[in-house]
Amino acid sequence: MSRFTPIAFGLALPFSLVTQAAWADLTPQDVWGDWRSYMEGMGYEIAASEKAKGDDLTVSDITFSFALPDTDGALSMALGTIDFNQNRDGTVAIVLPDSVPFTMSGTDSAAGGEPFTMTMNFSQTGHAITASGTPDAMTYLYTAQSFAMDMTRMMVGDKELTAQDARINFAGTNLSSTTSMTIGDMRGYDQSGSIDDLSFDVFVKDSEKENAQGAIKGTMGGITFAGQGEIPLEIAQGADMAAMMAGGFDVTGNLGYSSGSSEFDIKDPENGNYVMNTSSAGGDFAFKMGADGLAYDVAQRDLAVAVTMEMMPFPFEIKMAETGFNLATPVSKSDDPQDFALGLTLSDFTMSDIIWGMFDPAATLPRDPATVVLDLTGKVKLLVDWMNPDAAAQLTGSPGEVKELNLAKLLVDAVGAKLEGTGDITFDGAAGGMVPTVGNPVGDVNIALAGGNALLDKLVAMGLLPQDQAMGARMMMGLFAVPGDAPDTLKSKIEFTPEGQIMANGQRLR
Repeated sequence: MSRFTPIAFGLALPFSLVTQAAWADLTPQDVWGDWRSYMEGMGYEIAASEKAKGDDLTVSDITFSFALPDTDGALSMALGTIDFNQNRDGTVAIVLPDSVPFTMSGTDSAAGGEPFTMTMNFSQTGHAITASGTPDAMTYLYTAQSFAMDMTRMMVGDKELTAQDARINFAGTNLSSTTSMTIGDMRGYDQSGSIDDLSFDVFVKDSEKENAQGAIKGTMGGITFAGQGEIPLEIAQGADMAAMMAGGFDVTGNLGYSSGSSEFDIKDPENGNYVMNTSSAGGDFAFKMGADGLAYDVAQRDLAVAVTMEMMPFPFEIKMAETGFNLATPVSKSDDPQDFALGLTLSDFTMSDIIWGMFDPAATLPRDPATVVLDLTGKVKLLVDWMNPDAAAQLTGSPGEVKELNLAKLLVDAVGAKLEGTGDITFDGAAGGMVPTVGNPVGDVNIALAGGNALLDKLVAMGLLPQDQAMGARMMMGLFAVPGDAPDTLKSKIEFTPEGQIMANGQRLR
């Protein structure tokens, strides 16, 4: 898992300012002062020339610089000139240049890499930003007819890469957002907005492998976004996320879109070329990060994937009506158990007949849409702040102890068979217990299987499962399960007692 750092959050802040009204008198100096304190609080060094003309303020030669603690380099951005003009109604118009260049350079000394320099350009048309409110409670309204982010130059060592070597292009239309900022002991924010269309085009050629390259293109439509949270007024450079969250960092956000498509074109002389196309009828992504924990929730609708590989003479396709994944985990060490959750949904999964024909040419198996659902929650006692890089580096064993597992739903419905399960288990924490570090399980799990024997018969007939292995599987089902109420159904209740016994349908197994 990649580690989210305040560096990544800090890099996004200048653009949240560029892409960000409560009526009251607000001066240009108030707005520029808030911008400056915001960026300096995130660890940026700022240089600029200020010139007042009447009630208006012009800030020129603006540069932001940020030392990258994991490299020998730095991020720097030059915004040129920005005008802060006083409006008669007490609001402030922020006039940005049509083009905002910024440069990032560095050397990853830990990996022994070459020095690099990358120059990007943020451009926009038909844009307007208005700030209103008071110095300690500002609201920014931002609109743009179009915007784009393009890589204009890339240097690796002493070599300059051309568009035939690498490119990065993003473009969007009809951006609108509202961002409210409040200043107290913390900086609070509340943001919402939308984008009609967004496209991206990324290409890179492998300089170490001849004829190796990759390209990703795609579009998204009907984008909406929102976020709320609180951020410490000052964040030291290189601070770990555990320290930030202990200082009050707490944010939530979500992104939704109504349609999307992408194309991956990979050229790999060693493993073979392939092209993958995807499309969906939209999706959602939500996240939460704070001292109470970290949570992600991702979903897509009507996902279709088609892959063509050089080594295969035909394409293969898969589709799903719904895909989803959710994860919630605590992040802070605590003597008390904390909640966690894990979920997975693959609904109405289908494959093309070409894929089926590879292992079931006679169509022995039912080809009805398949569904897999997992809904698992529980409690865990964290033994370490695992987002603290120093604590994580010293970790030698498990970062936590599972105290409870609650299986709200398990469903696997595929190829004519259906497996369902529920259950609740706690762990007594006894030393030397059945499960290392957490002790003996106490509780029960209920399982139901329909169509299992018929599936075994089909697999044997297809030659995919030897007869003796099928017999062994039936013996195991007979040991742990009893017949259900309908033909070819089995059910089982596995109990874990406080005395350390394991019971299957009333029969002691341990």
